[in-house]
Amino acid sequence: MQGIDSGSVSPPEKAAGAARPGSPASGAKAPSLRLYNLLAKLPGPRNFAVRIFMFSFVGTQLPLFALLLYILVNVELTAEVLTTFSIVLVAALLGSVSTVIALLAYSEPVGVLSRAMQNYSTDDYEPNLPENYNDEIGELMANTQGALKKLHSMIHSMHELSIRDELTGLYNRRFFVEQAEQLLSRAHRYGEPLTLIFIDMDNFKQVNDRFSHAVGDQTLRKVAELMSDTARGSDLTARIGGDEFVIVFPNTPIGRAKHLCERLRLTLENYDWAPLLGGRMVPTMSIGVAEAQKDDTVEMLIDRADANLHKAKLDGRNQVIE
Repeated sequence: MQGIDSGSVSPPEKAAGAARPGSPASGAKAPSLRLYNLLAKLPGPRNFAVRIFMFSFVGTQLPLFALLLYILVNVELTAEVLTTFSIVLVAALLGSVSTVIALLAYSEPVGVLSRAMQNYSTDDYEPNLPENYNDEIGELMANTQGALKKLHSMIHSMHELSIRDELTGLYNRRFFVEQAEQLLSRAHRYGEPLTLIFIDMDNFKQVNDRFSHAVGDQTLRKVAELMSDTARGSDLTARIGGDEFVIVFPNTPIGRAKHLCERLRLTLENYDWAPLLGGRMVPTMSIGVAEAQKDDTVEMLIDRADANLHKAKLDGRNQVIE
């Protein structure tokens, strides 16, 4: 069989963190936040709104209430004094209530941002922050939303590149083995059947020799497309090297798997290859099939399927052997 294709991708032309013209340098010093650092060291509740109210109450409302208490204790309480006292007290209480409402309103986006960042960092949960406010905190939410969406898209794209075969778009060998181990473990745990097939194109070197490697690559891409179209949603399909492919059929006994293999083999054989290969050649595939046993590992299953594939090659190719 041919050598293993790791499915690695080419390194990006520019580093992801490279600074653009006009943007801050990546190594710029972070703001010192001296006042915030000072207040953060003081004892008190962790809640942002409560801490601000506590400091504003101590700084503005507490002196006013102390003055009212002084008047209540030391001044003769005439009708005029009581009226003035009542007006000032009501005004102070209304000021405190309005301060609490304002603080809760302006700290609400901070809490939403904090939870969104925590959910994203721990669960990779893409946030859905509002983007229709035009003050500074609204801009912060909108900018955070945009930045996290871009980051999420970049991470998703990088992940796809790391698990996909560059030529065919099927899964690569490394990701296939990881997922196959999980599927096999589940099959063992729940007593479900699982079948693995090993596929090798027949005399594929002739395609490269007669038509060029570029045509060979196009042929492999079309084979991968036909495999993807034929496979079920639960099947795990990968290219593991050259013109070699593997498919895991979860919760599928070997008889059902052989039927799926025949359908795939005939799909490939009956496809109209004339536009690509000029009608001078029809690619075919040999397939080895192996059903998981009690103590199997993924590598043991691949080895048995590979041995059956070798038998299919010796017996004349373009067939399915179990």
